[in-house]
Amino acid sequence: MADKKKKKKRPAPAAQPAPVSQEPAPEQPPRTAKLMAALCYLNVLILIPACTKWRHNAFVKFHLNQGLVVLALATVCACVGFIPHGSEIGLTLTLLVDVLSLVGLIQTLRGLKTPLPLVWKITKNFHPFE
Repeated sequence: MADKKKKKKRPAPAAQPAPVSQEPAPEQPPRTAKLMAALCYLNVLILIPACTKWRHNAFVKFHLNQGLVVLALATVCACVGFIPHGSEIGLTLTLLVDVLSLVGLIQTLRGLKTPLPLVWKITKNFHPFE
């Protein structure tokens, strides 16, 4: 028999571990704070976080201010609907305010503190919960 040289298999090079980033993860607000902030965009339910200790939380306070402006806009849009020939305009404006409220609700449940378009400009000047 012929001498066959057996080839030795080299071990695969060890995989280098991925570098661990030293950046801290953005801090998420507590679950209860998220739920209280979400109530700020549900019309009359804004009274629950406004009358509890959570109104002192910075995350909830931010959304309380925006939710109050959204509630005021919804009230104005509903009043426009009672003006003669204003029902279509009032319905359209109410739908837009409802979309803003839904966007704010989603942002709070995700734990984000992003300002709502158009509402933020009013909130900068009108902030009763500061």
